[in-house]
Amino acid sequence: MNAVRHQLVTQAGEAPLANVCDTDYTCVAKIRKEWLPAGEPHRGLHRHLRELAAVLPRP
Repeated sequence: MNAVRHQLVTQAGEAPLANVCDTDYTCVAKIRKEWLPAGEPHRGLHRHLRELAAVLPRP
C-alpha cells in the first residue's frame, strides 16, 4: 500500500518553487483534493470547530 501512495504523490503532486534564492522556506507540496479519497480531516476537528463557531454570538 505504501508503494501505491508513493506513486500517487510522485505523479500527481505539485511542488512550485516561489523563491529560487532560498527554497528551503518557500517550497510547498500539494495535491488536488478531488484525487484524494473522501474522509474527515483531523478526525472531525474542522467540522467541530465550524459547528462551535456557528453558534457563537457575533459582535
